Order: sequence, then structure tokens, then C-alpha cells
Amino acid sequence: MNLSLRKVIASIVALIVAITTVVYIAQNPSQLGNETLIVRAAVLALAIIAALIAVYPFNPFFATKPGAYAVAVCMPAILPVLIYYFLILPNQAGIGLVGEQLPSELLTDGSESGTVTAEPGEVVYTPTLRIGNHELYTRQVNVFLRVIDEGSNASGLFRAVRQRIPGSSAGVEATAQRTFAENNSYAFNPLQIPPVRSMTTKVVFVIDAFDDDETFSAALRRAHQVQFELRDPETGDLLLEFPLTGI
Repeated sequence: MNLSLRKVIASIVALIVAITTVVYIAQNPSQLGNETLIVRAAVLALAIIAALIAVYPFNPFFATKPGAYAVAVCMPAILPVLIYYFLILPNQAGIGLVGEQLPSELLTDGSESGTVTAEPGEVVYTPTLRIGNHELYTRQVNVFLRVIDEGSNASGLFRAVRQRIPGSSAGVEATAQRTFAENNSYAFNPLQIPPVRSMTTKVVFVIDAFDDDETFSAALRRAHQVQFELRDPETGDLLLEFPLTGI
């Protein structure tokens, strides 16, 4: 097989493009999920075509027939991409979100933990949630925790720690954000849920406002109802609610 330097360079460039595109698709599902179906299909098709171009110089049957290679190999290779994005995916998609709590952990129920320092009467609570998005496009959601008191029916609403915190960076929320941001197991408001997929992550709540130094665990035991709420970051509209199942 006689390979020219030009063909070898073209093959290497095409391989780099294919690898880069595949890595981008794998690492940015939420960002890609914001794009239209035709853009998503085009990105995946680019990876496939680039990979086929990379191996073209090593195919002796089409060595001098680039046009035939494009028609017989490259064009049929992108047909499954079109079928998936314009037939299968729309049929799989539905409406709305689903959510559930997985086993959780209470980091601190006092004034200080080994991870985050909290003010007296505050706790840092990190539940693990699985949130699924049935829709065709990425959904952004803010996660809240609502605790409804059994006696007074008063409701306390706590927002999970945000990715971007306006104002001073000296507060407990900012401290928690900086600390947990080093761990990929945690995500911060707003969460981005890729289309027709689910994400499992931990979120961080800084819980306060309990009377008479009541602990978080005691407040949960006394509560009439405790639930997680997913809300639209722009409008604040309630998108989904599901129960806290325990610590």
C-alpha cells in the first residue's frame, strides 16, 4: 500500500477531529442538549465522518475512489444518526421530570463539622438525588427542601447551595460551595439535566431557622411533611415535588 505524506497527514487530522468530537459529546451532554436536533445530529455525524476519513487511506478497495467511498461508506454511516435523532429520540421523549432521593448523609448537627464550619443552630445536609428529564432538551432546575411543621403547619423552604453566589463570599453558603466544589459528586443550583437522561448527584443545603436549638433530625421527625422541590430558575414555578425518605 502506497501512502503519501499528504494522505497520512489528512488521516491524522481527521482522527484528531473524531476524537475531539467524541470527547466533547461525552463530557458536555447538558450543553449539547440545549441545541436543536439537527445540530446534535450534525455533531455526531461529524465524529463518524472524521473517523471514516481517518481510515480511508488504509482501505485498498477505495484507494483511488474517494467519491465512491463517500457514497458507499460515509453517507450510509450517518443514516443511523438521522434515524436516532429524528425518529427514535422523539418517540422516547415525553414531558416533565422525575426525581427520587437515594441514601443520604447528615454531615453535622451542631456548630461545626470536619468539612464545613456552620453557625450555631445550622447544619449542612447533603442528600443524594436522582433526577430524570423525559424531554428532548436540557432542563435547568433549582432544588429546594420544604419542611412543614406538624403542629403549626408553618412551612420552611431551604434552597440548595448555588453555583454563583452574589454579594459577599464570606457567608456559610459561599464556604460550603467552595468546599464541595472540589468534589465531582456534588452539583449546585441550577442543576442541568440532559435530555432523555437522568443524573445522580449530591446537593448541599445549609439548614437553619429551627427554634430553641432544635436539631435538624428532631425537626424532621416532628414535621408533618418534608419534600424536595424542583423549580424553574427563571420563574420559580414548581416543576416537581418528591418526598424526603430519611437521613
